[in-house]
Amino acid sequence: MTLEILLDILLDSFLDAVKILPIIFIVYVLIELIESREATSKRFKGLLSYKGAPLFGTLIGVIPQCGFSIVATNLYQGGYVLLGTLISVYFATSDEALPILLSQALDNPALWLKLLLLIAIKVAYAIAVGFIINGFVKNKTLKRHDEADEHDIDEVGCCHHDVSEKRHGFLEFVVHPLLHSLKIFIYILIINIVFGIMFAVIGQDNITNFLNANVFLQPLLSTIIGVIPNCASSVVITQMFSSNVLTLGGAVAGLTINSGLGLAVLFKDKNNVKNNLKILSIMVILSLFLGYLVTIISLLF
Repeated sequence: MTLEILLDILLDSFLDAVKILPIIFIVYVLIELIESREATSKRFKGLLSYKGAPLFGTLIGVIPQCGFSIVATNLYQGGYVLLGTLISVYFATSDEALPILLSQALDNPALWLKLLLLIAIKVAYAIAVGFIINGFVKNKTLKRHDEADEHDIDEVGCCHHDVSEKRHGFLEFVVHPLLHSLKIFIYILIINIVFGIMFAVIGQDNITNFLNANVFLQPLLSTIIGVIPNCASSVVITQMFSSNVLTLGGAVAGLTINSGLGLAVLFKDKNNVKNNLKILSIMVILSLFLGYLVTIISLLF
């Protein structure tokens, strides 16, 4: 690979990442507006205590923000929500995937169908799985939400701020979204450069042909990447999906198990490692099942 090719890769990667930055910033400003209302966080916690908790948890969890999966984790560990509800929130969460796909879809209308299909599959699956698991949970005794200890409920510790914390002004609506957007911009830039070098050295056609010839490996590989509790994992999967390197089945598997920082918070509890491993195992199996189901349906039709 020559220096000229490398410089072209760096420039193209930078320009592609810059195109996404303004839209991502706007998305995160809107998220800040939602989170700035303390009532939003309280309603979320309350809705997870009702019979329709998997439905409410899924619809709120699909909002691209890591805080909701962490809140759900704390509620589950405190005994305020059932396992099915927790997994519904996890499965609905896509971390940075939706803002990136949304920004790319505005520039490339062909991605809208992919985006809507991805959301529809994840939402429907998260709701169904949540209700089914809650139906089989042996211990259905939940603590009353109004008796919840503030430490159990509000110790969110999200990737950039506390969801229930009151914030206002310039820091809240400009600095926080900008810093978060720049972090995602850097992730995208690095991943674009890595992909660009890979495509230049190996050849995009060779990579695509290999994955197309091994379609049934994609959900497994994507699940392994998606289980990593870091925004970079969702960025990798999203970029591969939007570049047509990864199939819908592969993307669905990886983005279903990707739950932001929820799993990282779950495994902080050293007293319930066995139960945490059980939850992770359930998520891996269900994510693989969905990925392969979508893959098979895609091949048939």
